[in-house]
Amino acid sequence: MLLALHAALISTPGGDFQRIWLLVHFGLFLLWQPFIAADRELDIVGGVLLFAITLVTISFLAGWMIVGWLLVLLGILGGRVFTIQASRRGRFYLVAFSYVIAILVLRAVPALLLPGEEVPLPVALFASIVLPMMLALLALLPFGTQEGEGTQVFDFFYAVLVFQLCLVVVLGSVALMRYTDDAYFTAVALTLLGFGTALFVLAVLWNPLRGFGGLRTYFSRYLLSVGMPFELWMRRIAELAETEPDSERFLALALREVASFPWIRGGSWKSPGGRGEFGTAAEHSSTFAFHGLELTFQTEIRLSPALFLHVRLLAQVVGEFHEGKRRELALRQHAYLQAVHETGARLTHDVKNLLQSLYALTSMAERRADDEYGALLQRQLPQLTRRLHATLEKLRSPAIPATERLVMAREWWAETQRRLADSGIHLEATLTGDCEIPGTLFDNFVENTLENARAKASREPGIAITVDFLCDGEKVSVRVSDTGSRVPEMAEARLFREPVERGGGLGIGLFHTARMARQAGYRVELTENHAERVSFTLERDLPAPPLQP
Repeated sequence: MLLALHAALISTPGGDFQRIWLLVHFGLFLLWQPFIAADRELDIVGGVLLFAITLVTISFLAGWMIVGWLLVLLGILGGRVFTIQASRRGRFYLVAFSYVIAILVLRAVPALLLPGEEVPLPVALFASIVLPMMLALLALLPFGTQEGEGTQVFDFFYAVLVFQLCLVVVLGSVALMRYTDDAYFTAVALTLLGFGTALFVLAVLWNPLRGFGGLRTYFSRYLLSVGMPFELWMRRIAELAETEPDSERFLALALREVASFPWIRGGSWKSPGGRGEFGTAAEHSSTFAFHGLELTFQTEIRLSPALFLHVRLLAQVVGEFHEGKRRELALRQHAYLQAVHETGARLTHDVKNLLQSLYALTSMAERRADDEYGALLQRQLPQLTRRLHATLEKLRSPAIPATERLVMAREWWAETQRRLADSGIHLEATLTGDCEIPGTLFDNFVENTLENARAKASREPGIAITVDFLCDGEKVSVRVSDTGSRVPEMAEARLFREPVERGGGLGIGLFHTARMARQAGYRVELTENHAERVSFTLERDLPAPPLQP
């Protein structure tokens, strides 16, 4: 490739031989180029476009076009000289780079850009005869038989930097001819001397031997901050992590701190515990995901590579703290349940004896009730008997999971009506279909929510409590509502996710009911939470019936 380029440069400018050798050079360049793998096929559009560009370049060949191509080739070689890790390949491309820069300064610029410039005979002979001998070194230098994937690495930053430096050398030499009486080579020597001195001073200031930290310290500090108060932001995030135990609230507050950056317009987040957004939408967005947390930032500008890395670091810091809060909550729940389990284990023997006595008593009372009080017992004792029996079975074999009792929806509702008759609770039902439901789950849900509603009614007299049951073939649900005050915001955020401690008990009833519901394929939700309207719902969508043939 470089030999064909050399043949084109020593040919008559604008002549047929120069065009032919440049065409050969371009073809060999396509075989060598480090951007596209050699085994890839060009599509029709790419092939036609490449052919058209080559045809126009060869047809309207000008000296500035050849010089521009040499500068581009220097940039490509510079991008590979500084990225090749192996020393052998580094020397190989360094020799090629030296040849191209020499032929550019000694032959291309004076012959193509300065046609009237007289080139000294020793320089002309050196450029025509000695420089091609440098290319013979490429055949002697060991390079290896195979090129791996690493040889295709191309550093765009170095390529642009080398291109600009070579361009400044060429244009600086041409401009400096005004002060050297149009002596081109004197201008080149002065330009190279000035560049060498400037680079030497920059190298000394970049990394001094002692004392002063150098320009690289300030450059690194700029890259670490990118104009952002990163240290202050990290300090505030650390303070939030220490003072805010709830993961979702910590996430909202941390992203509020991120929103304080002037170049962020808004964003959104999605986590296992919920989702939210802040600010407004913008043209550019960047999404990051860590530990199940997905963060999207809306920015006014497209993020540069350095700024993208910093935003990614911010998102990762928030994600790590958020995951730590979630794990802390899981450990706290585990410790809470373990404490409850250990407390229950100490009381198992006494409770077992008590339940056995109650079971015998209720079994006899169920058959002997004959007055008004007995009628009330008659309605309540069958359900109590079944519950005591199930509890005894759990105490006898705590390691064996209890089998869920499935009952028909209409049957369960009839038993619930009998049990809650004359209790002051309004009962409503919409039964247009029938299906099997887990009776124990529904009983636990109704009893826990009614217990909470009755406790609220003792504090707020005049509250109306309603139980609605729905089974229409598409959905089965039971809803317990009251007209009391709304659930506090802090308790609502923790509801069904962890035990909510209250003054009247362990606060574990709804938490366990929600766990049982998930295992059975149901969901428990706080569907309404307003003043004078609070509703808890246990529901499940029923599968569609099979199509009849």
